[in-house]
Amino acid sequence: MNKTLDFLLSIAKSYYIDEMPKSEIAKAYKISRPTVASILKECKEKGIVEIRLNGSSPFSSPLSRQLVERYGLKSASVIPNEKNDALTLTKTCYHAALFFASLLRDHLHIGLSWGNSLYHMIRELAQSPINDGEVIQLMGGLGGSAVFPDGSELARLLASKLRSRYFSLLAPLIVQSEDLRKSLLSEKRIRETYERTKHLDIALVGISSDDPRESGLVRAGFVSPEEAFEIYNTGSCCDLCGYHYDEHGRYMNIPANRRIVGIDPGDFLAVPQRVGIACGKPKARAIRAALRGKLITDIFIDEAAAALILNS
Repeated sequence: MNKTLDFLLSIAKSYYIDEMPKSEIAKAYKISRPTVASILKECKEKGIVEIRLNGSSPFSSPLSRQLVERYGLKSASVIPNEKNDALTLTKTCYHAALFFASLLRDHLHIGLSWGNSLYHMIRELAQSPINDGEVIQLMGGLGGSAVFPDGSELARLLASKLRSRYFSLLAPLIVQSEDLRKSLLSEKRIRETYERTKHLDIALVGISSDDPRESGLVRAGFVSPEEAFEIYNTGSCCDLCGYHYDEHGRYMNIPANRRIVGIDPGDFLAVPQRVGIACGKPKARAIRAALRGKLITDIFIDEAAAALILNS
C-alpha cells in the first residue's frame, strides 16, 4: 500500500475530525479495520496527529522553547531522533511539510534552495493548490553531480504540488569570476528569475556545514575538497544558498562568495519567513551559525543536534 501523506491525512481527518468509526473508514477506503488502526497509530508516530492536553501547542518541548528564546526565532520544531538518520530525516521533513502547508495562501512567492532535506519535505507535502503562486529557484545549480536533487528540479516538483508557476535559475551555482557572474545575471532569462528573488514571502532552505568532510557543496561536486579546505581555513562555518558564513552567521567577504549566482544575501534577509531544515550532529555548528546570524526565522531540527547547539 502506497501510504502518501495525502492518504494518511485523509484517514486521520475521517477519524479525528469527522468522527467516523473505524469500520466505516475501512469500508470507505476498501481496507481492513486493523489496517485503519495501524494507519492511525502511524499518524501519531509521525506527528501528523498530535494529542495535546490543556491546549498546549505543538513543538513545545523544552528544547524548542530554549531555541526560540535564545535565538529570537518565530518557531523551532525539535524532532526526537529515530533509530537511524534516515528515519529521523523523514520524520523531520513530515513536520516541515505540515508546517509549510499551514503557511500556504494565494499569491504566495516562495523561494527554494536545494538539498536532500528539501527534497524529502516536498515529497511529503500533500497536493496543495494555490492561486497565482510562484516558486523561484534561489541559487544556480548547473554543473553539479546527481548526488542531490538540483534546485531547478525541486522548484518544478514543488510547483507541481502547488499547481503554481516556477522559475529556474538556469546558471551554474559557482562561476570562475565576478565578471562572469555579472555577465550571466545580465542574460534575460536568468535576470528575470533573479529579480523575482527580491520579492519573496517565504524561503525554504537547507543548511550545510563548510567542513570539507561534511560539505554538501563537495559531495555535489560544486567545489573540490582542496577548494573547500581553502574556504574552511578562512573561518567559514556555514553554507546557506551557496554563500559562506562564519561561526557567528556573518557573511564572509571572500572571493568564493563573490562568484555565487544566487539570491543576494541582503535580499535573503529581507524575506519575512525563512524556514531552515537540517538534521544531524555534524551540522550542529553550521546550524548554530545560521541561528546566531538570524539567517532563518524558523528551524526544523532533530533533538540530538538541538541539544548539542544549546549545550555548546
